[in-house]
Amino acid sequence: MYYLLLTVFIVVAFLLIIVVLMQRSRGDVGTAFGGMGQGVFGPGGVDTILTKITYWLGFSLMALAILLALTHPSKRGSLIGDEDKRPPVQTQQSNPQGQTAPSGTPSESKP
Repeated sequence: MYYLLLTVFIVVAFLLIIVVLMQRSRGDVGTAFGGMGQGVFGPGGVDTILTKITYWLGFSLMALAILLALTHPSKRGSLIGDEDKRPPVQTQQSNPQGQTAPSGTPSESKP
């Protein structure tokens, strides 16, 4: 199931790249630098078939990404539940046998 979803995810990603590259741009270079482009006062709500395909491919790519994250084969259990099973991490470092800590170090505490 996971590998089938992964294959569909890759195909949808390539299709999305192709469809986005096939669309023509909506503005010109002047709009990027604060100037007014040709399409500023033109009709704005025209959705072409490529735009609709882009929306559907984008939504399906996000849905497939969520499904892939939920069905990943190596993800078993909870990370919080596994916290109790881990060995304790030693945070204090001890000096090797026969050596003393240099003066002024935190290991030389005065009560």
